[in-house]
Amino acid sequence: RGDFYLNGHYLGRHENGVMAVGFDLTPHIKEGENVIAVRTDNDWMYREEGTNSKFQWNDRNFNANYGGIPKNVFLYVTDNVYQTLPLYSNLKTTGVYVYAQDFDIQGRKATIHAESEVRNDSKATRQFSYQVTILDADGKLMKTFQGDKVTLKAGETKTVKASAILHNLHFWSWGYGYLYTVKTALKDDNNQIFDEVSTRTGFRKTRFAEGKIWLNDRVIQMKGYAQRTSNEWPAVGLSVPAWLSDFSNDLMVKGNANLVRWMHATPWKQDVESCDRVGLIQAMPAGDAEKDREGRQWEQRVELMRDAIIYNRNNPSILFYECGNKAISREHMIEMKAVRDKYDPFGGRAIGSREMLDIREAEYGGEMLYINRSEHHPMWATEYCRDEGLRKYWDEYSYPFHKEGDGPLYKGQPATD
Repeated sequence: RGDFYLNGHYLGRHENGVMAVGFDLTPHIKEGENVIAVRTDNDWMYREEGTNSKFQWNDRNFNANYGGIPKNVFLYVTDNVYQTLPLYSNLKTTGVYVYAQDFDIQGRKATIHAESEVRNDSKATRQFSYQVTILDADGKLMKTFQGDKVTLKAGETKTVKASAILHNLHFWSWGYGYLYTVKTALKDDNNQIFDEVSTRTGFRKTRFAEGKIWLNDRVIQMKGYAQRTSNEWPAVGLSVPAWLSDFSNDLMVKGNANLVRWMHATPWKQDVESCDRVGLIQAMPAGDAEKDREGRQWEQRVELMRDAIIYNRNNPSILFYECGNKAISREHMIEMKAVRDKYDPFGGRAIGSREMLDIREAEYGGEMLYINRSEHHPMWATEYCRDEGLRKYWDEYSYPFHKEGDGPLYKGQPATD
């Protein structure tokens, strides 16, 4: 838990411990020196204020417990008409959304869409136009295109949009973290930019069907690592510099991995962006442990998934949203899918959970015991280590390369029974 203060004024509280948080400092900021104070509580047994409910992902089995503020802190200074930040729980805002459609992989083109949520915190009606500029990985201008002119009343929030076809695209892929800079800008009547947001993103085509996964029109088999979300280094902890995140995540790519499955809470933005750069596909959880939940604990999971999707929906390396480290009910799967459909309808990402092959609403399934067979859902082994599973799931063509059920009798019977 964190309680945040500015110059002695209470800003608000953050309790889930695994997602980004933001506050509007405007009412309490002053000229000269300002003091931000944060009171933290990293008790494993912490219960949510107002509900007395624990957070399911506060689990000693999975990640280390670091106190204080172990992640980056940023200050944003904007005009009073501005593009919002992707921080929903505290600010109730969704930020910028960039995605591609109408892919032509062979022809190297696609339609690029940009959407920005814009808020008018001034006391007057304001007019502006929306402009999108796309730069390639070397900073070279690819295209500039315009949206409609917009009128925004005082206190009003509106989503503005623009799109254009781009040619000669480099598509993001495994081991090829090609990224573009998309600048979304608000311009006044004199054609002057008064608010601009840069989004680093990549474009790739995906498909999930027939038990298979396509990336840029080619079937790809998932292989990689199930890494703790803390992803720390000895003696350094989890607050590592960006170059060290790139180094460790690139080790997975160099080890022939194309996927990292973070366990079992939302990865921090630095790791998410690092995987974009090194070309490592991600499965992004929100927060859970190893069981479906009901009541307030399930609501916490849905709220966290909503926040995590909004915050990370522009990162091309995320191909999977993981709803649980264990199967969830059909009703819960439908609820999570509705969250994805509302906040990331065009990002080309599958939402599912461990197991789930019997629930058609899930878009992928994962296991840690049996082989990769599925007629409908793409499926991959989320924790693939057969010597941890029952011997009846062993086979002689995958690790640990034992024949089916090989070994001594179990309670007087073959292990294959």
